[in-house]
Amino acid sequence: MPVQGCRAPPTAAVMVPDPTTLDVERNGRDGSPLGQVRAWGGRGLAGMLKSLRDPTSPLMISQFLTAGVAFVANIMASRALAPSGRGELALLLQIGYLSSLVMMLGTDRSVLAVYPGAPPRTVTRAFLRLLLWPTVIGLLVAVALAVLPLPGLGSWQLRLSTAAVFAVVNSLIRAARSVAIATGQMRAFIHCTIIEQVLLLTLVTGLWINDVRSSAVWVLAYALANIIPTGGYLLLWARSTLPGTAPEPPAPDHRRRAARSEGILLFPAAVATSGMLRLDRLLLPAMASTAALGVYAGIGTMTEVLTWPLFALADARLGRWRQAHDDGRLRLRPPLLATLGYSVLAGAFFTVVIREFAVPLLGPAYVAADDLVAPLVLASMVYGLSQILVTMLTARRRNGLASVCETTGFAVSVIAYLVLIPRYGALGAAYASLIGYGSSLAVAAVALVLAPGGKPAPERAGVT
Repeated sequence: MPVQGCRAPPTAAVMVPDPTTLDVERNGRDGSPLGQVRAWGGRGLAGMLKSLRDPTSPLMISQFLTAGVAFVANIMASRALAPSGRGELALLLQIGYLSSLVMMLGTDRSVLAVYPGAPPRTVTRAFLRLLLWPTVIGLLVAVALAVLPLPGLGSWQLRLSTAAVFAVVNSLIRAARSVAIATGQMRAFIHCTIIEQVLLLTLVTGLWINDVRSSAVWVLAYALANIIPTGGYLLLWARSTLPGTAPEPPAPDHRRRAARSEGILLFPAAVATSGMLRLDRLLLPAMASTAALGVYAGIGTMTEVLTWPLFALADARLGRWRQAHDDGRLRLRPPLLATLGYSVLAGAFFTVVIREFAVPLLGPAYVAADDLVAPLVLASMVYGLSQILVTMLTARRRNGLASVCETTGFAVSVIAYLVLIPRYGALGAAYASLIGYGSSLAVAAVALVLAPGGKPAPERAGVT
């Protein structure tokens, strides 16, 4: 699955002794070095197994797996397509990503807050109903672009058709991810991710070996690799029931309506977020060149990986943070300090590694990309932190403020893009991104400190 750009029910607070570690704990009490090592090892293993039941861990595994394949696919695409073709591929993917946001209307985030811990069948069917008409419209647009003679588009007509197909596929990917997080289907989610990435790696390797230089074919490879496992798991979840239980009745309409209405409130934030993340790749071809976009995307794809663990944390914790807020026990300082520490360490690591290996991996045509590394790494650090803060605002039922933060950052980034790209090209886009992300982070920090948390809706609070 290409870079995205993009978010679990709480676990019980009571700790129950794990019978598999009792012997190890007992042996550790004799004070011998061997006994101590065995005790520490047992506790570490138990902690590891417990952590894998936390939805953050599978999301991290999924993100790192996706990041690894995206890294390899980026190298293959950069070498096969050269900067100009790589720029076309980046542009088509960005069109697909942004179009899928319009199709989702914010429901990929709202479903996490509205359906935490619900059965997979309930959430999947509700989500598929929410996506029915957007999917139909997206497919009709793809067909129209492929078969109707539209003046002025030329060869781009077929390319845009593949972008529309990818938009439909990406909306289903987002839906499957949200369903997995909300329902706790994390093992299935990892299986789905593994299948996706194996298929994608196989397809892009074939395109690279055969020297395929059509950006449209590369987009279709991304779409095909993702739709097969994603569609299969969505159908499986839509038909599944929990073992030993009767099929549950249809989900109450009020929850689906709540997901839609809350999603619409979050939609401006989603558009603004992806606008900040993707608008640079839409403006660079128009204000500079597709070759400049190709160089920019080659480095940007690497630096974006830095933010993916933060996205995984935000996605996995949104439902839990929302319930903790409703119960009056949400603590913000620990996750904020943890994410800040990660961002600093990861930023330093990414800067050194990308500076050292980017040009040897991507090819000599990307030698000008060295100047982009520092601002793009810093921008990714700031962007990831801003998303944690925006997620905390959403958890505190301040969806409107979350949208204000993202919209402010989007507006600032647009102005910065228009000012800096014509003068400095790809480097101007990198610094404009940093300026936009920084403004969003600043507004989110102020809102989080000054604005009180919202109250749950009556049905959420148990009032009938």
